[in-house]
Amino acid sequence: MKDQVLYQACENMQQEFIVLWERLVNIDTGTGHGEGLNQVAAIVAEQLTQLGASIQTIPTENPVEGSHIVGTFTGQGQGKILAMAHMDTVFPVGTAAKRPFTIKDNWVYGPGVSDCKGSIVLFLFAMKVLKMMQYKDYGKITCLFNCDEETTSPHSRHLITKLAQEHEYTLCMESGQVGDGVVMWRKGSAQMQVEVFGKTSHAGSNPENGRNAIMEIIHQMQQISALENLEKLTTLNFTTIKSGDRVNVIPDYAVAQADIRVLYSDELDRIENMALKLAQQTLIPDTTVRVSLKRGNPPFAKNQGTDNLVQLAQEIYGELGKELIAVGAGGASDANWAASVGGVTIDGLGPVKGGKNHTEHECTKLDSVVPRMYLLAKMLMRLGAGQ
Repeated sequence: MKDQVLYQACENMQQEFIVLWERLVNIDTGTGHGEGLNQVAAIVAEQLTQLGASIQTIPTENPVEGSHIVGTFTGQGQGKILAMAHMDTVFPVGTAAKRPFTIKDNWVYGPGVSDCKGSIVLFLFAMKVLKMMQYKDYGKITCLFNCDEETTSPHSRHLITKLAQEHEYTLCMESGQVGDGVVMWRKGSAQMQVEVFGKTSHAGSNPENGRNAIMEIIHQMQQISALENLEKLTTLNFTTIKSGDRVNVIPDYAVAQADIRVLYSDELDRIENMALKLAQQTLIPDTTVRVSLKRGNPPFAKNQGTDNLVQLAQEIYGELGKELIAVGAGGASDANWAASVGGVTIDGLGPVKGGKNHTEHECTKLDSVVPRMYLLAKMLMRLGAGQ
């Protein structure tokens, strides 16, 4: 049954929500832009302090690139919950001035409006709702707002894994999926590089003396691409290739790169082992092939704990007469790091996105703010109380 008091509190806070949202979006916070990131971090820390949280400010390895904020609320119950959202965006300095926070009909536009500043504000206002209702029947609610998510969280991933192990649940606040969804799994990522070393020669006078690196790398790309396994949702796509600089010369070097996405960690082991074996099976004699795999985010695989959180979220959303869908995603987020250490994780709890994130079309559905605030606040209450 819909909690009328809670819902009304969320509705009453929408205009105040928009004011803070606009303030954050209109500050450039591209990854590494410490000036803007520290401005947002200071605003967030001030908001958390006013709500009664204890604050930790954790600089990155290079402090001029920004800091992470950890806020902790201590209650009187048992449940321990971690909520995460990131302050950094992919946009360069000057984007906020060029494309400031704007509302058009039911859509809100601006750099980072969906990914992920609306989610930061959503958590802050969910906690405002709990404070207004004097709700403290939780053990601990911790929030992590990091500043390097867009580059796979190289400085904060250790914080994420540490905090995830200290809490029973992790709520990742990436934007809600198109169609009003949450994320129940995310693929892990890796990059493969394939290099071929051949022999140069004149393409017209004596091509037979050359060992064409382009022809060999095409052969290797065809072999390795066959390692894709769509039944397991494993994708392997070559996306770059470079070789040669003169049209009349047989190239002696070629390099290609592939994007790999997997839902299961052992798939990366399989691909790496098989690719190394295939590298020995050359088409062009006297060429040498070198294969290397660079692993990125680990997979956030399907699991029962997440299924239970999705079921709870759908139950709460149903109180509003709304349907919450659950989807998987090929892209990674900080949820991957939390899930990699066994954190019971759900993602996509932020306001619902519209246009594609990371582009000038990024936008958020304005009328999703209140339902999503209700959803998050109620999840914090239910999980905090151990329900």
